[in-house]
Amino acid sequence: MVRKGDRFVVIGGGRVGTAVGYLLAQAGRSVAAVACRSEESLEKVREYLPYTYLTTDMVKAARKGNVLLLTTPDDLIADACVTLASAGVVKRGSYVVHMSGALGLDVLAAAEEAGAATASVHPLQTFADVRGAVRKIPGSVFAVTARDPRTGEWAEDLVRLLGGEPVRLEEENKVLYHLGAVLASNLLVALEHAAELLYQEIGMEGEKALKALLPLIEGTVSNLRRLGTERALTGPVARGDIGIIRRHLEKLEEEGREEHLHVYVALTRFALDLAEAHLSRSRSQEIAELLERYT
Repeated sequence: MVRKGDRFVVIGGGRVGTAVGYLLAQAGRSVAAVACRSEESLEKVREYLPYTYLTTDMVKAARKGNVLLLTTPDDLIADACVTLASAGVVKRGSYVVHMSGALGLDVLAAAEEAGAATASVHPLQTFADVRGAVRKIPGSVFAVTARDPRTGEWAEDLVRLLGGEPVRLEEENKVLYHLGAVLASNLLVALEHAAELLYQEIGMEGEKALKALLPLIEGTVSNLRRLGTERALTGPVARGDIGIIRRHLEKLEEEGREEHLHVYVALTRFALDLAEAHLSRSRSQEIAELLERYT
């Protein structure tokens, strides 16, 4: 269990780090320090944690607490951990936690060698700014990875303090877990951009294209929430409308839109996997064979 006397230190005061610090403070826990790389970043943190010790020196910050939350960019986590361990501020009985969705616990090896317990907690959520992070973290699922059951229970308790729902994740599954998150969020935005570009070409200039698409996107998300992926699928694949699929493919090929064509074929295969339970075997096979011609 996270103890009342634990003193939290956030290393990396970006959107997630600032929001986590704020939520811990709101839960009545001691956020002893936050370290950022620039004074400008510290000023932004001060809006949410006005009474916390703020510094650009991570070693000075780390000396203030016994629970170190590394919320730096992924590429900096291992180096930050080595710096803190080498400075002697990571001690036996302390906790060092990173919040990367893709990285395992090996990046915290220096802390483990110093005797600290290590864990990873990652919110399965997207954050465009601190305010959004503060609002979205409570209620979000967190993937929790730890070396041993006791540390895992401690990390789960930390997640609950933030208002999150902890789910245990084995270290060897982290990359697949992160791939799923990227497909569902980051690449979804890229997919909508691909649709936006097509709409801009047919005369919906500037923001008009996205404005036209947003109600459709929001309706799809609502259907997913209510019905799940299989029942939320609509459109030509769900109907088995091979004629429309053929016209789409021919148009993309005719205009030399190779990137759109590759995306369309790949995602239509996933859509066909969802739709097969409601289509005849012969119609599913026809669609699969049509897609194969454009591979």
